[in-house]
Amino acid sequence: MKLITKTMLLYLLISIVVFSIGGFVTYNLISKEIAKETDYYLESSLEVIEFRLRRAVERGYDLENRFNTNLVNIREVEQGPVDEIHFSDTIAMHPHLKQLENMRMLKVIREVGSNLYEITMIDVIIEDSDIYDSVVQIITRLFALFVLASIIGSFFISKTLLQPFHATLSKIRSFRVDKSERIDLPSTGVKEFSQLNSFINEMTARAQDEYQSLKKFSENASHEMQTPLAIAQGKLEILGDNDQLSEAQFSLITSAQRALARLSQLHQSLSLLTKIENREFDLGAKIDFSQLVKETVENFKELYAMKNLALTAHIEDAVVVSLNHHLGTILLNNLFHNAMRHNHTGGFVEVSLTIDKLTIRNSGDPPNKEPIQLLKRFEKSTDQTNSSGLGLAIVKEICDFHSMKISYTYNEQHQIDVSFTSSDKTSSFLQN
Repeated sequence: MKLITKTMLLYLLISIVVFSIGGFVTYNLISKEIAKETDYYLESSLEVIEFRLRRAVERGYDLENRFNTNLVNIREVEQGPVDEIHFSDTIAMHPHLKQLENMRMLKVIREVGSNLYEITMIDVIIEDSDIYDSVVQIITRLFALFVLASIIGSFFISKTLLQPFHATLSKIRSFRVDKSERIDLPSTGVKEFSQLNSFINEMTARAQDEYQSLKKFSENASHEMQTPLAIAQGKLEILGDNDQLSEAQFSLITSAQRALARLSQLHQSLSLLTKIENREFDLGAKIDFSQLVKETVENFKELYAMKNLALTAHIEDAVVVSLNHHLGTILLNNLFHNAMRHNHTGGFVEVSLTIDKLTIRNSGDPPNKEPIQLLKRFEKSTDQTNSSGLGLAIVKEICDFHSMKISYTYNEQHQIDVSFTSSDKTSSFLQN
């Protein structure tokens, strides 16, 4: 979820609470104000009624026929609190609607002449339900207007206020630690974004410097290691050509040569892993993966025959993928070597390529650990000394580099699947 969307939803949640409280307060204020104004109107009308009452008493008029209506009632009483005005709510017949409605009532006893008269006045008051409905309509419309304004405002904020942030993200996406060019972040007048850009500039510059230092160290170490290895290998070969060596001495020389070869292979594998992790390879263009698999099958046919392994291949034509050709070759070679190394005499290897995935199955003893663990570095399913435990780790790294998915399972046979997306006989690995 985008930051602006999350912020807007948070503000809307706060607004719902605020508008709800505001509606409740508004409802109570309006109700009290209406009651107050109604009481004031009744009290003002009382003066007029009282004046007319005194005139009628002085002239001897019939009060019941002259004053009493649906809204005013005057009757003579013998006793009661004089001049104490009482307000209350009541229900009476509406003069126009001809139905019972909530009313506001004023009741007071006045002394006119030598007699006491109880004056009762009622007036129509707005019902609570009407006030509630009006307040709800007002608050709902205001909230809808606020939501519309928030959506429009967030759109403009995202396009203007957050534009430097999006520009910074775009620069970061294109940043390469293995390149010498420094990241160029746009200037901004927002203090927080300026601080962020300053930190990113400092961090990326330090990362590039450290990467270059590490790269130079690795290259120098790699170069310096190859020289003594080659010298040692050469001298061992010279010693091996000596006819005066005993069988035990020749065996020691052969063992040392194998150790040096394994050390050289280990160095090359680790160097390749480092280059893949540092993204020193291009993702590559679209290649005919079907042709590459067929070439690898041809290259391994004789080796499999020497191991007495039955090789079958089912390869669909025109499976095209976005893949670095060099890394693709390494991936296939490692998978085919793995199928041969962890097999037994008289076993089989099945290769299947479809538009969706590459599958390699082979016979062999069950692994001594979970197959998924064998995709990690230096993990081995056997105690073979000629295995570095990096073959499948390199395959996993190549798959991650091209956003492919690799799985390793065992169910009476070893099976490795390399999955990729497909569309109309064309497969395309997702690029970072």
